Amino acid sequence: MRFLLFNGRGFISASIRWQTRSHWSHAALLISDDTIIEAWQGAGVRWKKITDWENTKTFEVPTTEEQDEAILTFARSKIGCRYDYRSVLRFVTRRKTGENDKWFCSELVAASFAAGGIDLFKRIDPAAISPGMLELTPLAYGQYELGRP
Repeated sequence: MRFLLFNGRGFISASIRWQTRSHWSHAALLISDDTIIEAWQGAGVRWKKITDWENTKTFEVPTTEEQDEAILTFARSKIGCRYDYRSVLRFVTRRKTGENDKWFCSELVAASFAAGGIDLFKRIDPAAISPGMLELTPLAYGQYELGRP
């Protein structure tokens, strides 16, 4: 199963990169060669065709077919859920947020992998994982150059 990291261009993306001290501001599950599931501000969790591969990097985590199915089932079940602005603010305030059915991008990616039995980071809740942290998981390999995988 693959996930993408994005280096966004806008003010919010720059703020996320600055606050998390990372090159990355957004994350998404790569479902096929041109389809992602992501949590996006203003839109919530959505399925989307990707056409702009600029400033992206692809990471692959070794999975079985059963794990892939569990990861995708979880991610698909969240389509239509709202974006979790409060939890994103947690990266600034450092306050813990409660459980809800709202999602931000890297939380959705980490929780989807966890649903497939793959903890990208031991002992770290998906709600505490930023896009930049995903680059650091020891489980990801096959990092491709920026651009289309």
